[in-house]
Amino acid sequence: MLKGTALGLSSCVLFLLLSSCADPGYEIRQPQGYGEMPPGETWIAVDSAYQSPSREMVYYDPKTVRRDGDLVTLWQLTDYKWMQGNAPFGMFMMSPHRFFSTKTHKEFDCAHNSVRLLASSEFSQHMGTGTQNAVLVEQGDGQPVKPGSINQALWEVACGATTTLS
Repeated sequence: MLKGTALGLSSCVLFLLLSSCADPGYEIRQPQGYGEMPPGETWIAVDSAYQSPSREMVYYDPKTVRRDGDLVTLWQLTDYKWMQGNAPFGMFMMSPHRFFSTKTHKEFDCAHNSVRLLASSEFSQHMGTGTQNAVLVEQGDGQPVKPGSINQALWEVACGATTTLS
C-alpha cells in the first residue's frame, strides 16, 4: 500500500507541475533581485561577449580602478542567477556557505598579462547585498590572464585595449 501511495503522490505532483506550465499566465521569471542594481552603486556590466547571463552577470566598479605603474586594481561583482555553494551533510557539519553574489578585489599586472586575487567575499543576496562572508585573501604572484575569460575583459578595462595579451 505504501508503494501505491508514493506512486499516486508522485503522479499528482507531476500533474500539478505540468498543468501549471501549460497555463497561459505562467512565466519563467528571473530570481528576485538578480541583476538589479542597488541604489547608489556604480557597477558596470562587463562586455556581453564575456558574459553568461543564463548563469551569472559580471560587473566592475569604475570608481575603484587604481593604477600604480603597470599594476591596476579594481573590484568585480559576480551576481549568480541561482544560489551557489554547498549545503552541509550530517548534524555535526558547520553551517553552509550559500550565496547569490560575490565581490572580488583583483590586481592586474599589465606588463606581464597576469591577475592576482587580493580578496573575495560572498553575499547572501543579489548584487553584493545581504550577509557578507569574507572567504579569501591571496598571497602570491597571480596567474596568466586567459584569452576569452572574464579576467581578459577586466584586464582590458584595467590595462586598456591598446595593450594585447600574449
